[in-house]
Amino acid sequence: MARPALLVHGGAGPVPVPERSLRQASVERALEAGWARISDGALVAAVAAVRLMEDEPLLNAGIGACLNLEGEVELDAGVMEGTDFRAGGVTGVRDVRHPVDAALAVMREGRHVLLAGEGASRFAKAQGVEMCHPSIFVVDRERQRRGGDSDTVGAVARDSSGRLAVAVSTGGVPNKWPGRVGDSPIPGAGIYADDRFGAVCGTGQGEAYIRLGLARLMMVELEHGMDVKAVADGAIAYLHRALNAQGGVIVLGREGPGVAAFNTPAMPWAFAE
Repeated sequence: MARPALLVHGGAGPVPVPERSLRQASVERALEAGWARISDGALVAAVAAVRLMEDEPLLNAGIGACLNLEGEVELDAGVMEGTDFRAGGVTGVRDVRHPVDAALAVMREGRHVLLAGEGASRFAKAQGVEMCHPSIFVVDRERQRRGGDSDTVGAVARDSSGRLAVAVSTGGVPNKWPGRVGDSPIPGAGIYADDRFGAVCGTGQGEAYIRLGLARLMMVELEHGMDVKAVADGAIAYLHRALNAQGGVIVLGREGPGVAAFNTPAMPWAFAE
């Protein structure tokens, strides 16, 4: 029997000092929400944690997410479980109340891995996912134009059966071109899970994570026997060295505690086992 664990982050970025404790409190609420569901499995716990963070206005996911060039919110989310490498994601949705629920629906339905824009919204509605008016996500337009000063939120989990999972949600980057797709819903770029080795989640400059295939690279390093701290630190060092990019990662192995690493001024995170 494995020891359950849950690791949650609230986004890497230039978080203003006065807000850091508030964002940390948001992440700790998410940890509590996810940990309350850990007995239902790693995927359920990770989704529960991310779902709560989609309701936290200080974080760049769901309510309070950053705005694109046209002053609109376009949301991405993704999930992956490490037993059968099932994954699901949505990108560019505007009227799905909890994008991580839509990503989960894509994964469970099983035909596709990633759906975009109007098609993703239509699918979510057909699957019974809660919908909403896009205006619900805009709560502080001036702050959201700055991007909320942080990026993607996410969670990685391990349950008592040794199953591993990751869930993620984001508003992307501020002033992005409408239709931009980041790394978050893409397995191998921003997320990856494999029960044999671990689960990882990234946050930061999504284009860099896509170009480097950073999540999959971290998984290969875990497969080769590197410890989780070396993998996390190495990923951030490579991100900076290769593309002079900023970001953060959380990494959870088959056993032991999870690790967070980042090269931004702040990245709120919390861990339980």
